[in-house]
Amino acid sequence: MRRILAFALIMIVAITFAEFNINYKVQSGDTFYELSHNFNIPIPVLMDWNPDVTPSNLKIGQTLKIPLVSGILYKPTKSMTLSTLAKYFFIDPEEITAINPTVGSSIAANKEIFVPVGKVNTSFTQLADFVWPVYGSITSEFGWRLHPIYKKNMYHSGIDIGVPQGTPVFAARGGTVKYAGWKSDYGNLIIIDHGGYQTYYAHLSKINVYVGLRVEKGDFIARSGNTGTSTGPHLHFEVRKNDELQDPVAYLPRTNTYVMRRVLSE
Repeated sequence: MRRILAFALIMIVAITFAEFNINYKVQSGDTFYELSHNFNIPIPVLMDWNPDVTPSNLKIGQTLKIPLVSGILYKPTKSMTLSTLAKYFFIDPEEITAINPTVGSSIAANKEIFVPVGKVNTSFTQLADFVWPVYGSITSEFGWRLHPIYKKNMYHSGIDIGVPQGTPVFAARGGTVKYAGWKSDYGNLIIIDHGGYQTYYAHLSKINVYVGLRVEKGDFIARSGNTGTSTGPHLHFEVRKNDELQDPVAYLPRTNTYVMRRVLSE
């Protein structure tokens, strides 16, 4: 907090306090990278707070919302327990109540709440080379299936993980963003290159990275959605090795208790 205020005063910025953020007016020479560094807020979090701002085209005098700590506003589409909300963010419930002291054991539908976010807890990122990109149940597995929309047998190039609209999505492995935008049936899509491997994150409601951005394993990168060819909110997740499709489950940790699997065999 002091660091943010000190920086703002040095820059001679008029700060207007909101509940969880300040309003910052862009100065000459500002870049998203510098603002991220100076305010200690990850670029994807800044992008989430400023969805109409193009990071590569900041304009002097433009107003940006800067959260006081790394976190995002989340509005559940239906009521859920505090424990479940914490699992969607891969954090402990105490981290939510620490910044929201009036929050109880359940969260009402459409109640907006500030939730700390940035990177998946290191206790989970250390489990395996890849981490689960979201918390949820696998609703459609890798391989041949009857397509739910086209109604014919088609090869499913990844897995579908059922999650509510707007659930945070995390990078399964460290790498560089190769693609971030709309892509036909995928809807809003992020492709991360990991050097020999690539991961795909599709049907997103919000993309919070840009091409060329370096992300680390467990970094917050997007929000889940229902864009493209989709029957409901979920994350379509793919793993490719040298451009060849792989079963993502083979690369993800099976001991991650924050992820529920429909099929528990093997």
